[in-house]
Amino acid sequence: MLANTKKYLVIAVAMAIVIGVVGSGLSYITQVEQQTQNNQDAGQTLTVKVPPVLGSETASVTIIEMGDYQCEMCKRWNDNTRPKIIENFIDTGKANLVFIDLPILGPDSHTAAEATYCADDQGKYWDYHLTLYSYQDHMNSGWANAERLKAFAFGLDLSMNEFEECLDSDKYRQHVKLNLQKAKSSGANSTPTFIIVNAAGDQKQIRGAQPYSVFEKTIESLL
Repeated sequence: MLANTKKYLVIAVAMAIVIGVVGSGLSYITQVEQQTQNNQDAGQTLTVKVPPVLGSETASVTIIEMGDYQCEMCKRWNDNTRPKIIENFIDTGKANLVFIDLPILGPDSHTAAEATYCADDQGKYWDYHLTLYSYQDHMNSGWANAERLKAFAFGLDLSMNEFEECLDSDKYRQHVKLNLQKAKSSGANSTPTFIIVNAAGDQKQIRGAQPYSVFEKTIESLL
């Protein structure tokens, strides 16, 4: 039985899928042993954390979204399908959601992903996540450059000194690279891609911004 203490893990949730860290009788998220540790990557300290979970960590189904903040179809899914999933599955405790960065659409995609973890340091990961999709504009047009990312943080009343230090120091650059690698290793080569998994380890993949009906059917089949 896992301890309730909040810990951190070098390998993110996507890696758990790849190596099969899912057994019977326990929910997917609670099986990830979250242990604080520092690893070395290219001679530098690698700062990583388990992706924030939206919903109950003991839900029997986990929806893993792999996306890019500059992806137009990701925004479409975020605006049209995600709210219904939250209402019918996440708010009811049946499922939870994690987001794994798959920044493949340019340098601003990578920086935007890093910024979400800087926001998470102050407890506002999901607020920042939604803000990015709200302000999404043409790909690599500057809407997600460092200055705009800092402006979004200011709009969320984050401590700007802490946020700017985090972003300017590339604190989470290697973490985002790790997420990218693990998303690709799980078979994701386009955005958005979803892996939906239950406590027994049964998995189904959905590619693209499919309508709510597709997710409803898939999630129900795994409950």
